[in-house]
Amino acid sequence: MNKPKLIKSSASAATVAILFVVVITIWAELSVPLKNWLASFSGHHWTSKSILSILIYAVMTIVIYFASNNPNNKSVCKSLSVLFATTILGTIAIAFFYTSHHLKIF
Repeated sequence: MNKPKLIKSSASAATVAILFVVVITIWAELSVPLKNWLASFSGHHWTSKSILSILIYAVMTIVIYFASNNPNNKSVCKSLSVLFATTILGTIAIAFFYTSHHLKIF
């Protein structure tokens, strides 16, 4: 097993999963049919988002691992930096959405 390749694949897949969670969370809050579908999928919309994000992460890790070449240290570090930035920006986006939603700004 190529550890740098696995690290890069995992970081990239986690980035995709985070983007999915941010988008689906905000979209489901704005769309009652989507939220109801997510709830019917597993019993609760948050449980469905978790299941889907785990599936996205696992599938993307495998796909990226087998589709990519051997990375160098610079590209592994870049993938980890993008993951870190996505985590921070995703957290800010969800916090901003729920704060503005609660304060009825939007």
